[in-house]
Amino acid sequence: MRGSVGKSVVFSMLLAAIVAWASQAAANDSALLAEMKDRFQKRFDGGQYMKENCAPTMHEDWPGVELLRCTYKELDAEATVTLALPDAVRLARWTVTACRDASASDMKACARHIEKRIWSASNAQLPVRGYVIEPGSVLGGSSNEPYCFLFRDGVTVRTEAVTSRPPHDGVCAPQSAEDDPITRAFSFARIASTTRAEFALAPGAPSENDLAGTAFPDAVRKEFVAAWSSDRNRLISGAAIADKANGKFD
Repeated sequence: MRGSVGKSVVFSMLLAAIVAWASQAAANDSALLAEMKDRFQKRFDGGQYMKENCAPTMHEDWPGVELLRCTYKELDAEATVTLALPDAVRLARWTVTACRDASASDMKACARHIEKRIWSASNAQLPVRGYVIEPGSVLGGSSNEPYCFLFRDGVTVRTEAVTSRPPHDGVCAPQSAEDDPITRAFSFARIASTTRAEFALAPGAPSENDLAGTAFPDAVRKEFVAAWSSDRNRLISGAAIADKANGKFD
């Protein structure tokens, strides 16, 4: 009888400790969510370069996601693109959840690292369809001449007729290429430059084999549509898990 009472006491103490830990973790996450929301908002205050001359739009493959159709200028060139722009609240939630998924021991260091990774990769702009203007130096070298990268569902792509190229008469074209069948999908997915291998690390994510080839943009689109109403974006979580394993934070 005494043994049973002793086990009951130990179990109760253990349960109380778990509840206390969970309550503290929730309180810490709440404070970090508020901090990260403010940090992302301050970054927004500095502007997003493709968010110019925009009008609301919709696409049947992106249900429930607010999209903008924008025509912008960068590096003296002009391009048109459809954007998905997650707000500061979504970014904060995805970031904190990603750090939990990565089992970060220093949540603040992880969150700030992911914030920097997102902003460096994309200014938190996801190109759904259209052209992204970047300096030619991203292909190697030091050129600051504009280069037009064709995007589909957050990934740089190639079609049978069009690959990334310099602008024609100062404009990224042809616009029709954004709806053509893609023949190649490149290595990185906005908004955090997540690779296929990184995405596959996230809980419940598709395998790297399932993301091969031109399947990648479609998987990115499905993830973003699901994440729009969720605290988790597995593209962000996978990036965090990979960066934790590579020693970018504790």
